[in-house]
Amino acid sequence: MNTPRKRSSLRRVLHTWSALALGITAILVGYFLFEALTSQFSNTWRSKLEAEMTSLRLTLQHQLAESDWSLADQSLSRMATRHHVEHMELIVDGYIRLSTKRSELGKEFFPELLPAGMTLQGAELQLQQDGVDFYAVLPIVIRTERLRENQRGWLIAHYNARFQYEELLHNAIHKVFILIGMLALYSLGLQHIVRKQVLNPLARLVEFTRSLRDGQLGSTIHSSTSTEFSHLEGAFNSLSRHLKHSVDQIHDQHMRDQAFTRAFPDMAFLIDNDGYIQGRYGADNSPIPELNQNLSGEYFSVWVSPEEADALEECRLKAITLHDTVISEFRHQDFYVESRLTPLLDESDSNNIRTTGVLWLIRDISEVKRKQQLIEFQANFDSLTSLANRRFALLHIDKKMAHARRAKKYGAVLFIDLDHFKNINDSLGHPVGDKILIEVGERLSKAVRDEDLTARLGGDEFLVLFDDMADTPETAAALAHDSAERLMNTIRRSYAIDIHTFHISASIGIAIFPADQLDASDLIRQADTAMYHAKSLGRNGISLYTDNMQQETQDKLNLFNDLYQAIQDKAFTLAFQPQMNDHGQITGAEALCRWTNHGVTVRPDIFIAAAEETRLILPLGSWILQESCRRLKHWRDLGLLPPSFRRLAVNISPAQFMDATFEQQVMDILNETGLSAHLLELEITESIFLGDKAIIREKMDRLAKLGIAFALDDFGTGYSSLSYLQKLPLHKLKIDRSFIMDIGDGQRPAQIVDSIIQLGQNLHMSIIAEGVESEPQRDYLQKRSCLEYQGYLYSPPLTEAEFLEYIRHNSGEHQTQDF
Repeated sequence: MNTPRKRSSLRRVLHTWSALALGITAILVGYFLFEALTSQFSNTWRSKLEAEMTSLRLTLQHQLAESDWSLADQSLSRMATRHHVEHMELIVDGYIRLSTKRSELGKEFFPELLPAGMTLQGAELQLQQDGVDFYAVLPIVIRTERLRENQRGWLIAHYNARFQYEELLHNAIHKVFILIGMLALYSLGLQHIVRKQVLNPLARLVEFTRSLRDGQLGSTIHSSTSTEFSHLEGAFNSLSRHLKHSVDQIHDQHMRDQAFTRAFPDMAFLIDNDGYIQGRYGADNSPIPELNQNLSGEYFSVWVSPEEADALEECRLKAITLHDTVISEFRHQDFYVESRLTPLLDESDSNNIRTTGVLWLIRDISEVKRKQQLIEFQANFDSLTSLANRRFALLHIDKKMAHARRAKKYGAVLFIDLDHFKNINDSLGHPVGDKILIEVGERLSKAVRDEDLTARLGGDEFLVLFDDMADTPETAAALAHDSAERLMNTIRRSYAIDIHTFHISASIGIAIFPADQLDASDLIRQADTAMYHAKSLGRNGISLYTDNMQQETQDKLNLFNDLYQAIQDKAFTLAFQPQMNDHGQITGAEALCRWTNHGVTVRPDIFIAAAEETRLILPLGSWILQESCRRLKHWRDLGLLPPSFRRLAVNISPAQFMDATFEQQVMDILNETGLSAHLLELEITESIFLGDKAIIREKMDRLAKLGIAFALDDFGTGYSSLSYLQKLPLHKLKIDRSFIMDIGDGQRPAQIVDSIIQLGQNLHMSIIAEGVESEPQRDYLQKRSCLEYQGYLYSPPLTEAEFLEYIRHNSGEHQTQDF
């Protein structure tokens, strides 16, 4: 029996041969390096000996030429100080005349003592190496004046280079180790490359083949490696996919029935060409009770109504004839059912495709249908009131407008908005508000005919559509107005919600159609415009749309747009109306804003009201305050104000005062302009006290502590309350011009003016009358100790240049201020 030979892994073979190659390379390189260094060592020392011996010979010849043997002895002895000189001597006539060993002087020299191969013959340097010992014999010619002929001698030297040789060996060993280290690093790098580029890919391929062997077909291998292995991996991947595909084809027929069962959530019937059920697939239980029975051998439509059975039979024959799936839907009791009849085709003969039966797929789509109905309801009806929404109303109105044009009939759209509904939401919460909206919708629906449309457009806005009301627009308008009155009375009835009882009014706008409207959106916009016109008249009313309303709305929109652009461009100017005392001195002025729009002067009451409505009053008021402070600081710096000038008054709107950043704005403006706070007077109106009185008082107290004065403008025309006059830091009362106009010729008393003056004096507040236009008015006020005035009697509002000229003229000579 043959025992299989044990195979070594490629990784182990590569490691063994790498180690062997590294060792042989290190030995060979070390050997050749040693040889090279040894040869270099010998050559270096031979050259060194030749140079030293030749130099010494010349020195000795020169010294002995003068018969100075003592000096020559010193020269030879100095050579002994060199650590590599072992022994050196001069032989003349067979005797040792000079020597580094003093005991040898004068002795006879025996030539046989020389190393083998060296003699006292010849005229050249003789060198011989014996390990680390070097021997040299150099002839020397001695010429002296006492000798008639030259005398010949021999310079013999013995050098020992053991120290240098050991150093050479040390360096050689060091270099060999460095070389071995470099070779080791190279070997490791080579092994890493081989492992990464060859061994690891080979291992992955081996593991991949094992996975294929274990049945993991269809898996693939991908790695970032060399091109060769990539091609090899691609071939293995193709083989794996091919094997998987082959296995899948083998099991495909077996898995078909299970695939049908998993694919369809409900069930399927196999029907023969005659329409009888031959088999069943899919779920065991169905929400449709009839399908839970055994229907094998029954006609496929036995469980549905006769009408649906006829339709299904038509679909089955159509599927067989067209060789294609026929999809249909039908209603069975409370279920919505989707039917799919798919023919089973025998395509073995392409010229004669036969139908061997029909696969009938049945799916319960009741939940899907209900969701579709819910989506359609949510798309067209309001979720809170169940009335039609804006989208449905627009579509319905478009249809009614088209019908009205064809029939030459007139109808009407009523736009209904509940008055002050926001107060209910803010005070009692949205749940209560929602209940009111639901009841309003129910009342409106009951108050109109079934064919009339009632819709909720959003928020507290409702719409009612009446069509085919009359043959003329006038008659339709009259009928629409009567209907609006009826709906208004319906809305006005009290509402009992939880423990609350409410009475609500509404504003209704009416638009007649068809007229010049283009579509439903135009008609609703006209009714909306009429509704806002009704609100502007005091709410709780009915208004019929006219073309003038649209123009007014457009003009208002243009005013808003122009006002916004003017604020961006700082297109406003300031006017200043002097405030005088009873001596005719200027005590202050009121800063007034002016605006010229497209060359037309806009009245302040118009653009200020528009700014308050759009909250543009915040940036506009900030600009007025900043510009007023800047101008006042400029006048003071130039010394243009008289000593009697105390403060400049600036009007502050309620929205501006209640803004959270107002205090910081005031302080920033004072810091930026460098104006002293005691020169600034803020005029506020009584309407500001409709807000949170605690917050108002705290804010006024903080600003008053800075030195800013407060004046109450238009006193007596608004929210008049004596309590806030005592609690708030007010410095001045300003009598409104409407009360000043009640002062006639000075003889008839004006009781309200007298009361305001008396009240201000009792509260120790300054009193100033606004709108003083005649001397009798001034005299009347002066007699009652109202000593400050503002009005056309003294000056209208002036531009800056006119105001400064007025000051100069009124003050006479220029006076230096002593603030």
